[in-house]
Amino acid sequence: MKHTVIAFAAAICLTVPASADVITLASTVPNTGINKVMVDTLTEEMNERMSDDSLDIFLDGTLGGERELIDLVRIGESQIHMGVLHASEYFPNLDATLVPYLFPDYASVEAFLASETGDKLKAVLEEKGNAKFLGTYYQGARWATANKPFTTVDELKGLKVRMPEIPLWIEIWSGLGAVTTPMPSPEVFSALQTGVIDAQENMLSNIYGRRIYEVQKYLVATRHQQSYVTVMANLDFWNGLSAEGQSALQASVDAATTAATEAAEAENERIVNLIKDAGLEVIEPAPEFRQKAMPVIEKAAKGALDDGIYEAAVAVIEAQPSTDTAK
Repeated sequence: MKHTVIAFAAAICLTVPASADVITLASTVPNTGINKVMVDTLTEEMNERMSDDSLDIFLDGTLGGERELIDLVRIGESQIHMGVLHASEYFPNLDATLVPYLFPDYASVEAFLASETGDKLKAVLEEKGNAKFLGTYYQGARWATANKPFTTVDELKGLKVRMPEIPLWIEIWSGLGAVTTPMPSPEVFSALQTGVIDAQENMLSNIYGRRIYEVQKYLVATRHQQSYVTVMANLDFWNGLSAEGQSALQASVDAATTAATEAAEAENERIVNLIKDAGLEVIEPAPEFRQKAMPVIEKAAKGALDDGIYEAAVAVIEAQPSTDTAK
């Protein structure tokens, strides 16, 4: 890992001019859809607010995988990073947003990140990752696809579902009665095609982009996970900015994350329609699905999170304006 990080750091140094005015942003996200809205808006805002600085952007994992990019922002070889892996690397015991089915919508996720518990997450990010939390933008909820429809927890029982290799997710879906099969994403299409598995869960963009609809019959609106990307800056870089510079960068990120989040709803609706047009039937879970799932979720969450974190998350969720938590 150390040699890999040094190699990528060297690549950046060769690519980016040696200037304090050059700000490097690196991420594994593709420059498409919601991510493009984010990056384009950030570029425009920084050009307006920070005209003396230039932004060099490296997307699609150009400078390495996400673990490498986390290390690059930690050691200061890149100044801004957009990603998701840092939570499971630095503070999985604090981040309740990693728990499937717990947060009914992105507004409740934002409220959690703005709470006292969210402040703890940000402090650990600074301590372990040498990174300043700047904000998040929404990508959409994770849905399920299946060859057997399910609308209730009882109908989920016995369904062979592919899971990412995330122990908490496997525990919850297994606890709800599914027969979980961890496997790498490149194997999912053929496993569905041959009947090794009946179902899988994913972001809508992946369900469409990976053509999962070709080997599935139903798109199930479980919305069990609220997917978002975190934007962070190297802490030394951040502390080296003037107060005006910090304010300008934060305002630029705020404008960009707002634009991307607003674009997420329309983008995901567009993808749902494309999947429907491809022949899949959209299934809405029954209203009691989430309610009946909560005992399993609570047990798994309390086992994975530090004492009091689950309760703090529930308090934040219950304090939010009423939403259709059955979805």
